[in-house]
Amino acid sequence: MDRLGLLVDQEAIVRYNKRLRSHLRRARLRQEASMADLDYRRGRNLDRHLMGSLATCDWLRKHHNVIISGPAGVGKSFVACALAHKACIEGFTVRYHRLHRLPEDLQLAHGDGRFLKLLKQLMRFHLLVLDDWGLSRMNTLHQQDLLELTTDDRYQKGSIVVTSQMPANVWHECMEDPTLADAILDRLIHHAHHIALKGEPMRKRLPKWQNLREKTSVTDTREP
Repeated sequence: MDRLGLLVDQEAIVRYNKRLRSHLRRARLRQEASMADLDYRRGRNLDRHLMGSLATCDWLRKHHNVIISGPAGVGKSFVACALAHKACIEGFTVRYHRLHRLPEDLQLAHGDGRFLKLLKQLMRFHLLVLDDWGLSRMNTLHQQDLLELTTDDRYQKGSIVVTSQMPANVWHECMEDPTLADAILDRLIHHAHHIALKGEPMRKRLPKWQNLREKTSVTDTREP
């Protein structure tokens, strides 16, 4: 019986690891990040208690959203990927997208007839990560597609993590149609946990020798 128990435990571990690798591969995360790697140093405004609560993934089970704002380079994408990584560990399916590229992909899908299929695929994910909100202004067509992603079919059934250099109260400014903007933001901001990062860009905190090595490696790859 002990040997059988060990075999069952080993099989369970193998299956779990296989499922986790599959989830991470499908997530297409921009960075390799984990909750254990988060930097809680003073000045970042990253609340350890809040992150500990989010690490339980109860917000995903309740279909809440997370909004991460802050200036460029403070680690918004890293925090988003860490939350997504934890979601994969807990068995949730995840898909990461750079928001300024997603509308282009959706418009191409409109053109070749794949839009509904692509939309259904995105709807199946428990968590969508939309990175870099507000880098470019959304026209009406882009807003309509984004509204489809946040429509009632997904609202209260899945979660979204959004990162942006702008606070949520000025997101209207990067959208062309105010009516569609109201509908989109109502679904995103309602039941959302807000993380407002502060501080200097994380790259400035790297040791000087590491910054020099990165610059050297870039220079060395150029052709004479």
